[in-house]
Amino acid sequence: MPEENKPAWPEHYRYIDTIGPEGLEVHCITYQVIGETAQCYYIGDKHTCDLVNGPQYSWTADAVKKHRKRVLKEGGTWGRRFAYTDKALALRSYKARKSWQLRHAQLSMERALAAIGYFGNLEVESTIPAGAVTIPSEYIQGLGWGDY
Repeated sequence: MPEENKPAWPEHYRYIDTIGPEGLEVHCITYQVIGETAQCYYIGDKHTCDLVNGPQYSWTADAVKKHRKRVLKEGGTWGRRFAYTDKALALRSYKARKSWQLRHAQLSMERALAAIGYFGNLEVESTIPAGAVTIPSEYIQGLGWGDY
């Protein structure tokens, strides 16, 4: 689309992290709108936008569809989205994702600790159970099972 015909579309932001020898590095990725429908924007990162705006566009339409993301136009301040038009909301989303990641990691760790505590590690010889084994774990039992 020629520059003079482009509407004023908002930029979208998403925080991600990477790990390396120096530690955890948090990045803010800026996404540009590359298309829209009545209710959604299609956004892409710099690489995807280069595919759209580059001279090779005619043969990369399928590649663009694979890499673009769809976000709703309305409801940008609530709910779960891939990217936000406000950096503060994008950071809040990043923190929420990390909070969920911590909960999932905690559960995985408690499961592993319960199993190793019951059967022992690789150096310990264990008897093979005949059927299912229930291993008590305070953390797992305290997850709020309700009327399960």
